[in-house]
Order: sequence, then C-alpha cells, then structure tokens
Amino acid sequence: MVESPQTPPRRPVEDTSPGLGSQTSLPIRGLTRDTIATDPNFFAAQQAVAAMLLDVQAQTPRIARHMASHRRWLVSQTSFALAMRAKMEPGAPELTPGRLLAALTPHVEINRKTLSQYLGEMEAHGLLAPPDEYKGDGRLRPVTTTPLAEQGMRRWCEGHLHCLDILDGGARLDAARRDPDLAFAMQRQMVEIIRVDPEWHAPPAAMAHFLGSDTGGMMLHALTRMLRDLRETDGRIYLERVSIADFAEQFLISVSKIKRMVQKAEEAGNLGWEEPRRRGRLWLSPDFIRAHSRRQAVKFEAVERAYRAVA
Repeated sequence: MVESPQTPPRRPVEDTSPGLGSQTSLPIRGLTRDTIATDPNFFAAQQAVAAMLLDVQAQTPRIARHMASHRRWLVSQTSFALAMRAKMEPGAPELTPGRLLAALTPHVEINRKTLSQYLGEMEAHGLLAPPDEYKGDGRLRPVTTTPLAEQGMRRWCEGHLHCLDILDGGARLDAARRDPDLAFAMQRQMVEIIRVDPEWHAPPAAMAHFLGSDTGGMMLHALTRMLRDLRETDGRIYLERVSIADFAEQFLISVSKIKRMVQKAEEAGNLGWEEPRRRGRLWLSPDFIRAHSRRQAVKFEAVERAYRAVA
C-alpha cells in the first residue's frame, strides 16, 4: 500500500481551545469557506495572494506554470508533500512516479505517461532532483525537492497564512516564520484535506476552461489583481484597459491561446470589453467573480484547517 502525504509525528493534531490556541494567537473558532467567502476583507486578501503569485510568475514563469491548471496544481502540491515527508520523517518512502500515481488516482484523471512527463518537466525546471543518497532500487526513479522548490513553496504557504491573518487578525505568519518546519508540515496536511474535497474537484463551469489551461489559473489571478473594487455598473464590474496582446506578453504564450480562453468566457457572458474588437476597459460579471472567490475560499479553508492541525 502506498502512503499518502501525512502530518509529521512531531506535530500531533490538537484541539483549538484557548489554552492551546494562544501560542499562535489563533481565534477559538476556525475560518470556514462560508465565513471566508463572505468576509468583507476577503477581497483584499485575494488581491494580496494574486499579487504574490503574479510576482512569482514574473520572476520564474516556468515554476508558475506548474501551479496554474487544476491538474498540474494538484500534481505539484502532492509531489512536494510526498517528497518533503520523505525528507522529514525517518523511514518514509521516497517520491517516485508510482507512489505519486497511487496518491493521485482516486482524485484526478491522469495516466502514468502524463504523470511521468509532468515530473520530468519539474525536474528540468529545477523543482525536483534525484536524492543525494539513495540506496534502494534505482529503477523506481526517486526524486526529491530542491532548494528552489522549497523556497517557492514556503512563499506560497506564508502568503496564504498572511491572508488568513488579514481576515481575523491572527498571527499565523509570525508562527510560521518562528518555526521553519511549520509551513511544510501545514502544506502536507493541506494536501490531505483538499485532495478529498468534492467542491475543489468540481470547479464552477465558469472556471473550468481557465483551470484546464496551463496559464488559466494565473490569468484568473491577474484578473483579480486588476479589479479596483467590486462596484457594479449595469451588471458589470469594470477593470482597466487591457488587450489580448498584453495578456499574451505577460504570460509568455501566443495571442491565439489567450483568444481561445477569452472567447469561451465571452460566450458565457462572464467577461468582455466595453468597446467592439476587444477595446476599452475589460469587465467581469459579478457571478464570475463570486465563483472565483468561492473557489479561493475552499482553498483557504483547507489551509486554515491544515494550519490548526499542526500549529
């Protein structure tokens, strides 16, 4: 039987009573997806996360690509969790294509060939590498995380913890910076939680064509970052002036790929421009924004639950 990512033994799951929670200044009650989605500060939190992720994309676009689509996101997060478990838990098995496939198969449609391709790309991009000391069967092709991957994942974890702090005034980020193992322990637990969440695996129809693209996830964050506020004008929420070519340049892909992605959203009434030929200000529908916010709330709830389990 192949083990899935788990919380390391050094951090037993604790309850959230005032005495135990006071160490990291956590409120007694944890945040849920419903309270997160309706929190008046969640818009600011989403923009903060979007800015962080877009900064990562600008600095290391190849790394960001592995977190942009729904499937690649889950592969990357699970890979990291399994590899870090092997690093931090004595006796835990190394990350191999077979173990990763076994952990993912119940939750994502992917075959071994595609999975091996993803792992090969992550290795080529400096996110995974063969372990320095491995005495097992070399045919299993084990890999482990690199300093570059660990730096990026730590930033991802700390960025999301900071945004949870924005919502309730907690001190999760401070706790993670005091304890260098906490962020990675939280990430492994987060993977356990979110990979069995039915709502996460069934994104709204408005999101589906974005989340199926290796650029679509970052595109959604870019749209979020461009929002000035959530005021509606004739059933639309306006952003700024931006062209298809601007998006193509930002994400280093062809104009035709951006057009295909945008066209589906336009046909669904989720997105458009105020002038013909995609000119003028870009606008989004309120329903589209609410769907994206709800999906982000599901993710933040998983981070919150994971943090409480290990802090």
